[in-house]
Amino acid sequence: MPIPVPIVITVTATPDPNDPGKLNISTDKPDTIFLSYIDDDQVRWVCNDGDVEVRFGPASNPFDAGAYAGGTYQTQPGGSVISGSLEPDLLNPDPETFNTYKYSIVVTSTDKTRVGTRDPRFKTRRNTVYRGRNTDNK
Repeated sequence: MPIPVPIVITVTATPDPNDPGKLNISTDKPDTIFLSYIDDDQVRWVCNDGDVEVRFGPASNPFDAGAYAGGTYQTQPGGSVISGSLEPDLLNPDPETFNTYKYSIVVTSTDKTRVGTRDPRFKTRRNTVYRGRNTDNK
């Protein structure tokens, strides 16, 4: 089985000119990303602008079936973190039906004086999502 090529989400954090303690967070992908179990879609978050935490609430992490685990993925500036595979027990039995998972991307500036958050979503299902996609998932 080939190693899956993750969908890369590049996170950018820029200082908010109106609030000295805030970062404005953006990504190079839409706020809703579709993931397929059958294609072993995984995600890799990358940020050069600060420490990144990707946070899922309890029982809302599509990559971890632990009812109380939630999940936090962390990396330092310039690093990256990979989600792993979707958890099949959390998918809808209907292969065409999507489940939606909200999560938060939290970035703290390297000097620890600013923080910012963005709340995107994943939509997951068993069947293929990106028909005819290329290998770099762009």
